[in-house]
Amino acid sequence: MHLVLPKVSRFDFGFIVGTTLLACTMAGVTVVWPLLFIPILTVHSWLFGYEHLWATYTKLLVHPEDRKRHGTLIFLIPPFVLFGLFYLGQTFGLRGIYILYFFGQFFHTVRQSWGLAQTYRRQVGGIGWDSPRLSEITMWSVPIWGFLHRCAEKPNEFLFQDFWLPPVPQVMVNLVGFVSCFLWVYWFYTRFAAYRRGELAVGHSLYMISHLFIFFSGYIWIEELCSGWLLVNIWHNVQYIAFVWIYNRTRFASGIDSNSRVLSWISQRGTKHTISYFLVTLTFALPVYYLLPELGFTLDTFLKTSAVPTAVVLAMTFTFHHYIIDGIIWKRRNNPALRNDVFLSS
Repeated sequence: MHLVLPKVSRFDFGFIVGTTLLACTMAGVTVVWPLLFIPILTVHSWLFGYEHLWATYTKLLVHPEDRKRHGTLIFLIPPFVLFGLFYLGQTFGLRGIYILYFFGQFFHTVRQSWGLAQTYRRQVGGIGWDSPRLSEITMWSVPIWGFLHRCAEKPNEFLFQDFWLPPVPQVMVNLVGFVSCFLWVYWFYTRFAAYRRGELAVGHSLYMISHLFIFFSGYIWIEELCSGWLLVNIWHNVQYIAFVWIYNRTRFASGIDSNSRVLSWISQRGTKHTISYFLVTLTFALPVYYLLPELGFTLDTFLKTSAVPTAVVLAMTFTFHHYIIDGIIWKRRNNPALRNDVFLSS
């Protein structure tokens, strides 16, 4: 019997394959030509880094209902994050802040990836023959293997700063790697069997493969720690920007909302609205670019010297605030567009 794979929408193909290729291209340049790491990091920061952080605040600050619902996250959490990071910096220096960031970024990126995989699962009405729990364990296995691999390497530098990861014996890395390989081999077998039955969920499967490739490459295959980190970070940031854009487009699909005229207008369908959306997002992030240099923080001084602790703490406050609120504001029960499983099918 001849089986034909279901078609993948143009958006899904771009979201999954496009972001993966973009991240691989940018990070790959730094692997082949290490001297280009700083220019690529600069481009990434300007185009994706701060925009990805500010995209969160379109869900938090722009609409009156969101501000009312998330008042605690807006006013109470930031001071705790700021003072916590300041205390950490005073106690352990920049090294302590970047160790915490490395752990936080790892958890945050994997968690977002799992959430997106679940969205693709729901998009096809669930995958009855595939255990969500086993799928989650399989998805987490390769990042954990990679993280332990980085620990076993005992790196002493990250983003040109002193760094430390807890030492891990190589035998543990090998054991986790064996388990991860077994889980993924079984995962591929179940997909092949589903394909033969005509039940393969192509979008979900394609996304899982992209997850496997990115985290294996970023934490295991690429030897240089910073280039591997950059690969995962670009992939994560671009996905998040697209995620929030599609969410807002779905949220305001009925037309202009009088309570949020600007956001609802730029979130409408059409080329001019799409261009306006990303220009507004870029403009929204510009104050950060100007504020940090005023505090003495620029990329060159950061990479060539010890950087300015105050500026680093401020930048990391935005980052960790994003990590915390991201796990709350995107719960399906708070978002009709996510409950209706339509936001990635547009």
